[in-house]
Amino acid sequence: MSIPGSADSQGRPVDVPSAEFQPPIRLLLVAYAFPPVGGITVMRALSLAKYLPQHGFDVHVLSASNAGAPARDPGLLAHLPPSVTLHRAFSPELPFYARKRLWDLVSGGRHTADARESSAPASGWKSFLARSARRVFSPDPQVVWVPNAIRAAKSIIRRHRIHAVLVTAPPFSVFLIGNCLKRSFPSIRLISDFRDEWLRFYLTDFEFLRDESIRRRAGQIERETVTLSDLVVAVTASSLREIRSRYPELPDSRFALVHNGYDPDALKPVFDTRPQAPGPRDKVIVTHIGTAYRTASPSWYFQALDGLPPEIRTRIETRFIGRISETEQRLLATRGPSVRILGFLPQQEALQWIADTDYLLLTMTNEFSLPGKLFEYLASGKPIIALSPENGEVARLIAETGAGWCVPHDHPEAVRSVLSEAVRFALSGQVPFHTNRDAVVRFERPRLAALYARLIRERLFADRLH
Repeated sequence: MSIPGSADSQGRPVDVPSAEFQPPIRLLLVAYAFPPVGGITVMRALSLAKYLPQHGFDVHVLSASNAGAPARDPGLLAHLPPSVTLHRAFSPELPFYARKRLWDLVSGGRHTADARESSAPASGWKSFLARSARRVFSPDPQVVWVPNAIRAAKSIIRRHRIHAVLVTAPPFSVFLIGNCLKRSFPSIRLISDFRDEWLRFYLTDFEFLRDESIRRRAGQIERETVTLSDLVVAVTASSLREIRSRYPELPDSRFALVHNGYDPDALKPVFDTRPQAPGPRDKVIVTHIGTAYRTASPSWYFQALDGLPPEIRTRIETRFIGRISETEQRLLATRGPSVRILGFLPQQEALQWIADTDYLLLTMTNEFSLPGKLFEYLASGKPIIALSPENGEVARLIAETGAGWCVPHDHPEAVRSVLSEAVRFALSGQVPFHTNRDAVVRFERPRLAALYARLIRERLFADRLH
């Protein structure tokens, strides 16, 4: 038996051997954030826990019992099969918003609405406290969870005779857990899952992390992680090339690509309403789903929008569903009634808003990343307006799927042209793009979990296939 429709690390279709008649692999999945934490950050770990059991994996999940996350969505736990065992370890940290307020106080709190600016450095005792905080909470604030997580993981490994540990990051301090477990249990297979490119991208994305001492520490941890791991997995081709380039002495078999994706079960309500031409209308609805933050700032969109003629600009209503970071809150607060801020919504509720939108908005200012929400955008079939570098991962995927426009975020004239064209299509009741469904379905999470299972079995447990 085989499972058709999966893809290899280069995206080529493959048949994945079925897990039927294969010995089970007992896997410990370490993810700092896991439901009931909500948001896109938990979806990869959730999908692996949901679908790997279909491929002969006995899955245990270890997460923080009190993860410092900005949103909760307990309904996501309903997606887990009964066979998955959840383990929690306490993290001695402040809640998310308390931590943010404290850091704003220590760092000077000089956030701006312009995503291209960073907070100005504090002075005096505040500067001393900021430097001290970065030294203590290195490589990230979640490092305080590591000791408790290691103790819990060792107990789980012994009690359940775990064969493999899969650690998914960020936060990247969780790699310290996997590294310690590999040293303590050398026969364990270690899989390190990079959901972001760490050294070149992630460390520049958040103000707390933009520090040379943290960068040095991160470099040390990444090298240790890649060296100890039996398999290193990235989520985009660009990230994989970047990580791979830093370790030319290691074999290609150490590295693999497994994209992020979307869960067709969760998106079924959107599929059921997938796009009919809405007919002529007075307002054009543009919807942004997910966190608005520095690297995904809507400032570029508004800069272009403000340059449109009033007869076009006043026809556009923009909706934001998800968390708005401090750097963007002031920007959105000045936009007036043409902008609706709906806040964080549980996944099912948020997805329902897609049915009532003309276009889905995405901004990603670096070339490495494919935001997780992009795959849900693609699955919905709604036309996408993406503002991202022309040679980046977002532009490549938009072109491959025919799902919409992608123009450089920092070219306001190009963005204005797209917005004008989008308004013209919507007001006339036309749908400008019809997504290539055959190109999109390969990002279904069941297929991606099948690929992940195949990689683990063939590269790390080949003796069990015979």
